[in-house]
Amino acid sequence: MNNLLATSLLFTLFIIPLTPVKATETKEKKLKQTEVNVQELAEENHRQQWALSKADWTRYKTLMQGIRGSISPKNISPIEVLGTHARTDVERRKYAEIWATMRHEDIERILAFQLAYNQAFARLYPNEPMIDTNLLNADQGSHFKTGDRVLVFLKVEQCAECETIIQKIMRDEVVKTLHVDIYFVDTQNKTDDAKIRQWAKRFQIDAQRLKSGSITLNHDQGAMYRITKKMTSSVPLVFRLNSTKLTQIQY
Repeated sequence: MNNLLATSLLFTLFIIPLTPVKATETKEKKLKQTEVNVQELAEENHRQQWALSKADWTRYKTLMQGIRGSISPKNISPIEVLGTHARTDVERRKYAEIWATMRHEDIERILAFQLAYNQAFARLYPNEPMIDTNLLNADQGSHFKTGDRVLVFLKVEQCAECETIIQKIMRDEVVKTLHVDIYFVDTQNKTDDAKIRQWAKRFQIDAQRLKSGSITLNHDQGAMYRITKKMTSSVPLVFRLNSTKLTQIQY
């Protein structure tokens, strides 16, 4: 009887310490599984935001594990990655059209909000100018600051002042870190695309910045009117856009 009791006690001593260890391991497995599920959900939401198929998303992730991921800016979009590595002309055109549509819609949203802001500012502060005229004649260093967005309205042809302005802007060290949207008021969509490409080559607009979208070349299509509220405005026009104000810049 004593031997049996001793054996039972010894068995119990070995079993008891194992119970909390097993519970801890189970808890860790559940925690890891939860983390995996959260990551998968975030990944799926990200894919859906870009309206990409699962096959496209898998290809994008694979491409980012190679040279594209090592040399591209962190904020490069999946559409740009897939378009850059398109396997056929049809595929390249598909992603180009998706990207053009997204960028166009984004510009529309920005300008619509800016218009709403302009109206709100005029309503709330009717006696204060929206454009800070004190800055128009300032010529000390850069006209721009970190976080600004630069809007430039030009003519693609027969505008010597436009050429001078764009050269000054592109030489500005601060502008090299900012998003720049260039609008051409004398071009038509698709019809004059070749003229804009030639213009970009002529003024040596950074091809990498064009690819990344930090510089965009656009047909005006009414953008200048939505900002100035004038049917006709002389160009060049340069604006600095930030989260609180749209300021015209005078070079």
